[in-house]
This record gives sequence, C-alpha cells and structure tokens, in this order.
Amino acid sequence: KFVAQFENETVEKIEMKVGALTSHAHRPHFYGFTWSPIGVATEYVKPARVLRDFEIRQVPALSDRETIVIGGRTFEADLTSGGAADLPDFFRHKAKSLDYKTVRYVGHYAWVESVIEKLAVEENIFNKSDHDELPDKLLGEFLGEIPAVEDDFVLVHASVDGFDAGGTRRMIEKAFFVDFLEIDGKRLRAIQTTTAAPLCEAAAMLLTNEYKGVILQSQIEPQKFLSGNFVSRIYKD
Repeated sequence: KFVAQFENETVEKIEMKVGALTSHAHRPHFYGFTWSPIGVATEYVKPARVLRDFEIRQVPALSDRETIVIGGRTFEADLTSGGAADLPDFFRHKAKSLDYKTVRYVGHYAWVESVIEKLAVEENIFNKSDHDELPDKLLGEFLGEIPAVEDDFVLVHASVDGFDAGGTRRMIEKAFFVDFLEIDGKRLRAIQTTTAAPLCEAAAMLLTNEYKGVILQSQIEPQKFLSGNFVSRIYKD
C-alpha cells in the first residue's frame, strides 16, 4: 500500500508491535499472564531477527526499547524473538529497517532486566541467548511474582515509514485494540480469539486449494486474509 500510494519501491521502516495485556497492572512487574508463561520467558531471552540497513541481522532480545503512544495511551515496546517470522527475508533490500516488538506497560521491561541480571549473577550466565536453561529459570522467577489474569486485551500496531516520490517523509499506521468476545454465552479472552482467528483463516484459505505445500507468512495475500470470515470478526476497523 505504501509503495503504491507514495511511488517509492523502498521504505525506511516497517515496524510491528503486539502486546497481550491486562486491563490493570501493578508494580513491580506491571504485568499479568494472559497466555503461556514459558512463551513469555522464551521470547525475552532468545535473539530477534530484524532488518538493519536493508540486511538481515540477529540481535539480542530486549535491546532496543522505546516508549510509544498508541490510541492516546503510553506503552513501552522492545525486541523479542519470533514475531517477525519470514518477513525479514521477504523485505530484505526493500526496507531499510524492519522489526517486531512486544508491547508492555511502562516499567515492565526494567523489572524483567533486573530479574535477568540477578539470575546472571547467581547462575554465572554471560550470554543469555546461548543459555538453554535461562527461559526455565526466568519462568520460575516470573511464576513467583506475576499473577495469571483473565481480564485481557490485545494491542496490535503496524507502521510503514518512508519517503514519497517527492522526498517528503510519510507514514502509514494501523492499530487494533481487541477485547474479549462472547460466542453462544461463552466468553473468549482476547488472546484466545486473536490466536484462533488467524489459524482458522489460514486453514480456510488452504481449503480453497489456492495454496500448496508449506506456506510462509509472506506468501499469504494480506487483504484477502484480513477481510476473511474469521479475521475480520476480530480485527475490526
């Protein structure tokens, strides 16, 4: 969309941010578990794949924190592993910078880093991404401090930033705040619907026989996916 609208084949930044958050958050962690705790611990430790200067790089998780205002609310976001999928490969040489960050309430990541630093001293860990047991040890610390919470929402934000054909800097961005959904009297948490809807949509697309074999994220036509029967019910404009 950016390329077609502004007539430029390359862009400066593609940024994706997602957060599964609770409606309320308390110190010191400013967080509540709404999904797999080990998934959270792992994404904070394993390296992230990004684009920097048009090339694929592997960088440490939690190494590029920023404060961002989305929908009039202030959050923080930092690099985590896995979320970019194969998009760094697809946009290599097309985007100068691309990354995926996890959104949290301000103060959360400082607390996480304090926990990791404590474990590093206790366990003699010098490189967190190469320490296979660190996610489990971090999980143990998390479970002792962070409650599991049912009341949640999911925030999804994406932006494309670059120059138009005349040299003016432009940005296109979109954000979704997804709340719980009731189906036949049963309440589904936001993390459940935002996870299940894309899976169902992908399965429905495979049943059309338009796709064969292993399909990567970049091979799915975005507009068809977003306007599909399952996804469009959850990610509403």
